[in-house]
Amino acid sequence: FLIVAHFGACRAQSNEGNEFALVFFDNRKLQAPLTVFVTTPEDNPVSFTISSQFEEFYEEGVAMPGQVNYYIFNHSFTLLTTTDRGKAIIVKAQGDHKLVVYGANEERLSTDAFLALPPVRTVSGTYKYITAMATPWGRFASFIGIVAFEDNTIMSITPSINTTIGSTFTAAGTTTQITLHKYDSLLIRQKGDLTGTRVISDKPISFTTGHQCTNVPPDVIACDHLVEQIPPVQNWGKRFATVPLKTRQVYDRFKIVAGEDFTTVQIECTQSDGQSGNLTSFILQEG
Repeated sequence: FLIVAHFGACRAQSNEGNEFALVFFDNRKLQAPLTVFVTTPEDNPVSFTISSQFEEFYEEGVAMPGQVNYYIFNHSFTLLTTTDRGKAIIVKAQGDHKLVVYGANEERLSTDAFLALPPVRTVSGTYKYITAMATPWGRFASFIGIVAFEDNTIMSITPSINTTIGSTFTAAGTTTQITLHKYDSLLIRQKGDLTGTRVISDKPISFTTGHQCTNVPPDVIACDHLVEQIPPVQNWGKRFATVPLKTRQVYDRFKIVAGEDFTTVQIECTQSDGQSGNLTSFILQEG
């Protein structure tokens, strides 16, 4: 199964970096331990710190090659309200050394993990993020979590549905501007599908989206927590390949979101005998 999208220039983003910011959303019952995992791709030990403004948490660690450090936080570190500003967990390597970081929200029967992404610089100095998420379900909420890496980070946020940004009600399609300082966090929380919400920032940010608990597909009961960090649109890809699980007897489900207007998408399937299957082509607008 191959997806090819045709739009502007892009470059891949590495998950190896020097600095990371993670936020955690509330799960089905708000009882899950929150775990941060830290390792290094380097051949020598790398010293690092892990910290949060919340409860003034601070620890030092050493990432050993081929080993994983893990830190467990209680659910009080969960980003819960739209005015929470200090709930980010920051992992920073000493000097210019590289780390790999990922997080997990480990509630029984509703666990998900995500890969943390380091901040990147764009040539333009402008950073565009577009939300993508599965279809919401039931009483549970959808989330966007943002963390600033620098002081005076100015963002223009245009939601796809009515929501509250900070303390400001923002109607779908209108824009609210908000400023965060270094390591401040921001939660956008709403019942409904936030896919297509656009954030334009003048500095790099950590951008995480997810669901409290949802069903995929919506008509199959047994919801799960879903969360993912998303890179800026400038680093999105054009070609994607996916392979179904060998023993899976039902279909896979995909959601495709365009980073620009008039994006042409081509989908080609390869059958089990190696022959090409149906070729589908369509055009998407941004979000």
